[in-house]
Amino acid sequence: MIVDANAKMIAQNNFVQVYSNLTDRLSYEFAIGLFRWRRAESPIADFETVLATGQELLAAINQWSIPEASVVGYGYVWDLARYASFLLGDPIALSPELLALIRREQSQHADMALERHVLDAIEGREWRTGARELIDQLASKKRQGLAVESYRTYFALLDVGSNAADTKTLIERAERNYARRAKDAFYSGGPIYVGGGPDNPYVVDFTLAAIMKKIGWKGESIHRWRWDLT
Repeated sequence: MIVDANAKMIAQNNFVQVYSNLTDRLSYEFAIGLFRWRRAESPIADFETVLATGQELLAAINQWSIPEASVVGYGYVWDLARYASFLLGDPIALSPELLALIRREQSQHADMALERHVLDAIEGREWRTGARELIDQLASKKRQGLAVESYRTYFALLDVGSNAADTKTLIERAERNYARRAKDAFYSGGPIYVGGGPDNPYVVDFTLAAIMKKIGWKGESIHRWRWDLT
């Protein structure tokens, strides 16, 4: 079991490997939640487990002085934790220093940096500065056209205002963009939770879900979060 393996590695002071194992576990827990969601089952317990693992990661960083290179290399797990946190309405406290460290890593990859802009938007931070430049950077590379269209649609939704007709049109576009990931080379090479290739019909677009929750969309969509506790 991974818990037993981690205990042994902790005894050996192999803290970096334990941190790596925990990031794998968080990604797996998040994906399991998406599988349940796609089957119209509640993913709440899985996402709560994601946040619990996130707390273990924070404790590891603080107690074991995990090297910056390791934190940076697994920065994507904090995106997953932040999405789970927002959807559950259960904030996870990430320090400004940790957020800055993650953003430094993401700045090398336009798609990951754009995901951070979406997260900033749903968490109520300023998000527009630099987004257009990142879109242009993403558009400059081959095979990333669908990613460009996806983020343009996400940002349009965040800016749409109160026009319900425009919102519905943009959500339908975002749903089509997600479905296209099944045959898109860029997304097909990604982890399960992004829904590329054969994973597409088994998970959901959690980025779109968070945006729909942020803007208060209550229409029908397989990607809509339906499990608010209040």
